[in-house]
Amino acid sequence: MDRRQNLYGDIFEQLGGKPDSKDSQSTVSQKKTSSYTPSDMSPEDQRSLSKLFEVNRLLKKELDETKRELKVTKDKLAKAKR
Repeated sequence: MDRRQNLYGDIFEQLGGKPDSKDSQSTVSQKKTSSYTPSDMSPEDQRSLSKLFEVNRLLKKELDETKRELKVTKDKLAKAKR
């Protein structure tokens, strides 16, 4: 059993490469990509997926707005009950 454990060693130990550091600047751009399209998707599928994501964003905005309105209404009701 000890032999098997020694074969794998410490899985959390970093053996090579540059240690993670928040102060160091990476040569790779840290720019966040806003979209990802796999190469195996057809253009039609890509358009459909883009439309789906756009509608999803709009629905999230609408939901957030409705939640804010509900909170305001609940606050007004609570004040009226007092």
